[in-house]
Amino acid sequence: MLKKCIVIMVMFAVVAGAAFAQITFGGQLQEGMTLFSGNNVIDDPVNLGGTYNSTYHEAKYSVLFGDGTAGGRLVLYGKGGFWGWMQWRANQYFRVKIGSDGDGDSVIGGFAQIVGWGFTGEAKNSVAAVNDYNGSLAMRYRHAGLTYGGFDGDTSFNLGFSVFPIDMLTINFLFRDFDKPLEASERFAKMQISVLYKIEEIGTVRFAAVGNGGLAKHKDDGGTVEDGDDVGTLHLAFYSNELVQGLAFEVGGQYNLPHRNTPDLFNNITVGGGVNLTMFDPFNVKVRMGGSFGGTTKYAKTNAAANEVAGEEIGLTGFTVGILPSYKLPKLTVFFHAGLGLENRAKWDDTDIAWFINPYIWMPMGGMRMWVGLQIYGQQSYSWDPDAGTTKQNIRDGLFNWNIPFGFNFYF
Repeated sequence: MLKKCIVIMVMFAVVAGAAFAQITFGGQLQEGMTLFSGNNVIDDPVNLGGTYNSTYHEAKYSVLFGDGTAGGRLVLYGKGGFWGWMQWRANQYFRVKIGSDGDGDSVIGGFAQIVGWGFTGEAKNSVAAVNDYNGSLAMRYRHAGLTYGGFDGDTSFNLGFSVFPIDMLTINFLFRDFDKPLEASERFAKMQISVLYKIEEIGTVRFAAVGNGGLAKHKDDGGTVEDGDDVGTLHLAFYSNELVQGLAFEVGGQYNLPHRNTPDLFNNITVGGGVNLTMFDPFNVKVRMGGSFGGTTKYAKTNAAANEVAGEEIGLTGFTVGILPSYKLPKLTVFFHAGLGLENRAKWDDTDIAWFINPYIWMPMGGMRMWVGLQIYGQQSYSWDPDAGTTKQNIRDGLFNWNIPFGFNFYF
């Protein structure tokens, strides 16, 4: 199936290339490693030799045809992994995109412009990766309610269409896992529809309806889904960088539809927001936060491995806040990245608290940027002890880990 995907993309590139005379290439190479790492516990081994992390390795190659109405990208990462996509805007009313996009590109409806990938930007793949891109507790809700994925996902092969019926309005249709032989009802049950409308001199309103497969043909009728499967989510967000000069912000939320044939079963409702303040340049600051509440009221099915019993009431609440002030000096820019995350599970009265401090700098050097930083992070977990009648801590008090990461980006 992977070979078929590659063939489709190559054919797409050949057709688009033949349609336009001028071809422009560009790209970037990213490398990163952990120079030193360890923790604050004396009797634990500390890695002083430096550990290369292959997940920080990435090479991106982009190609544009003609005036930029057609183009694509191929990305190689890690140990042989890759993803890529091609897109073509045939006219002012229609655009098609096919492939995979691990960067979560917003061409087909991705929401988050501040709180997502762009918050730490290219530093995310090297010095700012900890507790952020890896999705640990401290940043688990970093863009809660503000991103449903759009065209992203480097393991799925997607097909997206965009139409532009009038000025300022975009309607996107996205079919995930387009390379898989899904039954028709399942394919449409996983479809995503998003609408973006730009209000001149105010901002952009974004709405999305995302199918999670739960409305496909039931297994009793020869399908693949059953009672309790996730039906879908509704997203609404607003982004603006026009109301106040030097201020960009976004707010949004996500409402989860009841699961199939179980009206009292819901996933969490999530809300989030972010601010990017640039009016005091060379000093800039970004803030993002998100929360999740009103979680699933009952388990849909029995899961013995996870100690979950059908019909048993549960609850989950979580919150994340992150800050990123920066200051531009003549030869470099200094960043101070930090975050805090909380999560409580009402069933066991468990609470997890996670945090990180992540200062780093980047320095331009011609066609290259060099990054170096410090990561300090930890997590504590507390739960109610019914025998003692007190709260006990499950992770050693004061334990934290530290890394000294280094990375560089080449552009061509």
